Amino acid sequence: MENQLNLFEGVILTQEQEQMIKEFIAKKEKSSNRSFEENRLVQSMLVDAGFIPGVDFKNTFETVVVTDDELQLGRSWMDNEFTAKNITYVNTKGGISLLSKRYDKELDKVVDCNIDYFNREGDKFECDYLTGNYRKIKPTTLLAKLQEQRERAEYEMKANRERNNAFNIALNDLNFKFPAADIFIIDDSSGYGRSFRTYKRIKAQFKNGSYVTFSVNTDGSYRVAKKYDANFAAMDSNEVMEFFTNQNK
Repeated sequence: MENQLNLFEGVILTQEQEQMIKEFIAKKEKSSNRSFEENRLVQSMLVDAGFIPGVDFKNTFETVVVTDDELQLGRSWMDNEFTAKNITYVNTKGGISLLSKRYDKELDKVVDCNIDYFNREGDKFECDYLTGNYRKIKPTTLLAKLQEQRERAEYEMKANRERNNAFNIALNDLNFKFPAADIFIIDDSSGYGRSFRTYKRIKAQFKNGSYVTFSVNTDGSYRVAKKYDANFAAMDSNEVMEFFTNQNK
């Protein structure tokens, strides 16, 4: 096999290696051109559907020239793997991101979030982050879903603040009326089988182990959800029967 001297590195490359380098550079250029055209097509489809640049999406796509000091080419299983040095080629970076919002409970505010992963298939898009599934939708529907998500973030913030305010009202009232109890907020569950759901509730815990949990309404009023009497639970069968007998005298 013929060899060729790489004068810049003083490394002797075979003709096969030289060809592999040329093919790699050509492949990267072809891929970059394809990505450029795809990016331009997607942006055009979004704008035609009513998306506003800088409001509904941003496009950070650009073509760049890259020089790798060292680049692994070939395959070990083909016994032609080698390290090429100082290889310059065309590449791309960035892309189109949809601009959405979400409610951050810890910060208690609506924050910006970018949706970077969505795919075009023909004249439709797939974006499970917005739709919750892999169904393909039209660009106009994609915009509607994006707007709904941003509106939902605002609604969640408002609803959570109202819920927190209601719990604060209920906590203050229960602490004032029943200072002997340890009163705090819990995540409680209700249901049966596979239909269990978690609810935010208030729990009033007493020293003897008894407790009461309360569901809280939006106005701060509350009602008993569950109750546990530690003294009753400790009774034997005779004590239980005597207890109910006395109730019905």
